[in-house]
Amino acid sequence: MNPNDENYIINLKLMKITGFYQLINPHTSKYLGFNVYKVGAGLEVMFGIISMLLLFLSSYYYLDNTNELMSHFMLIVAIFFSTFKISWVSKKSEMIWNNLDMTSINFLSYTGHKQEILQTARAKSISTTIIFVILWSSVTVAWSISPFFIKDVYLNVKFNDEIRRFRYNSLNYVYPITEESYNENFLYFYVVEMLQVIFWGHGTVAYDTFVISICISIAFQLKTIAVSYTSLNDIKGDIKNLKHNDLEAILNLKLVIQDQQKMFKKIKEIYKIFQPVTFVQLAAQSMLIILQAYMIFINHYNGFSLLSVPIIKLIVTVAPNIIHLFITCYLYSNINDQKDSMNFALYSGDWTAMSIKYKNMLLFAMRMNDAEKLKLKISLRKIVNLEMFASVMHLTYSIISVLSKSYGNTKSK
Repeated sequence: MNPNDENYIINLKLMKITGFYQLINPHTSKYLGFNVYKVGAGLEVMFGIISMLLLFLSSYYYLDNTNELMSHFMLIVAIFFSTFKISWVSKKSEMIWNNLDMTSINFLSYTGHKQEILQTARAKSISTTIIFVILWSSVTVAWSISPFFIKDVYLNVKFNDEIRRFRYNSLNYVYPITEESYNENFLYFYVVEMLQVIFWGHGTVAYDTFVISICISIAFQLKTIAVSYTSLNDIKGDIKNLKHNDLEAILNLKLVIQDQQKMFKKIKEIYKIFQPVTFVQLAAQSMLIILQAYMIFINHYNGFSLLSVPIIKLIVTVAPNIIHLFITCYLYSNINDQKDSMNFALYSGDWTAMSIKYKNMLLFAMRMNDAEKLKLKISLRKIVNLEMFASVMHLTYSIISVLSKSYGNTKSK
């Protein structure tokens, strides 16, 4: 790949800004034999593991504080997912790089493909990834600056028989020090926790923008092939040109079938990379949406205004999670739809006037499409699609409804 070439559907410029491109690029400059970006990714992973341990140990001191305990559990899940994504990308960097060529506008061999479809894909890829940068950046900023908007809030932490009051921080680790030492040196502790929030934001933005771009690339490459299937065998001219047109159509059909086979091979490789991360993502994100919705409800029930900083912080967090889960499920559904549309595209062309050889090739292409079961699954039966998103949202709504009725009955008594 030429790093200066803009003929790619993926948002290469954004990938370079986040360092994702340099992380997977085997030609990135090395210092003392090490890729600096891989070293940075390793430090991010190490920092994430330390953060999860601190949150887990801190949870012990919040056993009497349900709200903070749930917040710690939510943070452990979120940081684990971000850390896992960065470590997985670093491990699979060579495999990712080898499959990045399929995002090129010039990846397909047949010259009759409609390039404007892929140009549309590039524009959509850039705009969608920028939207997610804004969404995840807003979450990062909200969690980073929240301590300065609630200066007078202190958390009561029980050490043996002593209660210590620590000032509210971004992640609210519990440190084995006196409250005087913590509150007087609050800024130092704030920087430590803010850095972890920034690392989380960076890992989330870097990976998610890449996945979104790849999914858009796959869907539009398949769409381009389907459109070519529909139009390549249109008969033009009088009956005298029929034989020539048939021969040309056969050659074109071979090229398009080869393009489709190339894409199917690339999709299989990409799905091998995405499947473990997608499985963890759907589990983690579903859990986060439910937890965050639960915490918004509990905080509001306990007297917090919907405009209070803790609830705004949760709303700013749950909204991107819901949007991201929807977009993920939608993109994979779109890929499934584009793949399933191949046979319809083949059948829709003007094939009836073609030769037996052409019709046999057409039948071969249809059988090939039916044989390929290219759908991302997280289990033997569960396919990643919009139905999965609907089931998560239905479960969240059911839990909140049950809680609402339960708390309503308690309040009435």
